[in-house]
Amino acid sequence: MDSRPEFSRRLLVGIFSRPSALSRRSMLGLMALPLLAAKPPRPAKGTVDTDVILVADHATPQLAANAAAGKRLRFPAGRTYIVNDLVIPAGCYVEGNGSILRTADASTTDSSDDGILRVGGDGVTIDGLKFDGNSRNQGGVWNQHRHQVRVHGNYSNILIKGCDFSNIIGDGVYVNVGSGGNTGHSIEIRDCTFTAANDNRNGVSVTSGTNVHVHHNTFTNMARPDMPGAIDIERNSVTDVIADILVEYNTITRAALSGTGSRYGILAAMFNCVGTNIVFRNNDISGAGLSAACLIIGDSSGTFNASTVTVTANDFHDAGGAGVELNYGIRPDITDNRFTNLSPAILNYLSVLGDTSGNTFTNVARQIA
Repeated sequence: MDSRPEFSRRLLVGIFSRPSALSRRSMLGLMALPLLAAKPPRPAKGTVDTDVILVADHATPQLAANAAAGKRLRFPAGRTYIVNDLVIPAGCYVEGNGSILRTADASTTDSSDDGILRVGGDGVTIDGLKFDGNSRNQGGVWNQHRHQVRVHGNYSNILIKGCDFSNIIGDGVYVNVGSGGNTGHSIEIRDCTFTAANDNRNGVSVTSGTNVHVHHNTFTNMARPDMPGAIDIERNSVTDVIADILVEYNTITRAALSGTGSRYGILAAMFNCVGTNIVFRNNDISGAGLSAACLIIGDSSGTFNASTVTVTANDFHDAGGAGVELNYGIRPDITDNRFTNLSPAILNYLSVLGDTSGNTFTNVARQIA
């Protein structure tokens, strides 16, 4: 006869009948422990989250954006919208969810500044949208001011992340905060991809701004001949301020391109302008289609330009020209970079070399020319 049921019964009786091993003091201590917070009740079925504005609930994306100041503007996954100058209000967090904002066919016939999307206030985040400039369907007419994201105005705390920019006509992201500046606050562009066919203006353009951070992005085949390149730091007017610009951990490539014209990976053009604390570091720049991986320009008038520019810890390799090219009275520090398969590594034209310590050179015919 199996005795296990009887044994189990006796064991249970013993457990519940014997005195507790815990003292009265221990019990009081346990009673004093805080109770676990109860989970908040789930929203009732059909409840609307008033902090989220759904694009799908409105007739147009602009009507949805108008209602999303200080809220989250949520695009549905995988949809395509034909838009021009979609204005995002202050405090809005745009959840792109992979939706595409596209330029209309044959729509670049004028020279006005516009964009697919325009930041319209402080504290805007653009996250996970795809931008299609539709450059192949413009009837042969291009407008260098037809940008994809435009940050144009005295705006601060702007974040553009996880976005995809393709078929670019003007710039992927254009930043111009004006003479007022965004001092003490940031504009950040990170974790984005920029792809063109050597036929756009720039990937990222900063014509004025302070505390601008461009990092961990990928740029492929940026800029038609005689347009700057993947990342262009270049002011528009004498009142513009360029300071505290950090460009780091970006990957820039450009395939070979026939024909004439200059093209660059990163460019800092300080024409009649003193830029302060401009730093290019830890970038990987290559491609036979580049006239130089990095170009830094001062004033062609012959006046020494006192801008403070640092180029450090970058990997410059396999470009069609120099690793770093200097033009006209500029004095950057160029340190701890890796120069590989270049001719020359550093091209110094009517400029002054700052600190050049720590650089390494591999398969470089001339280190400095």
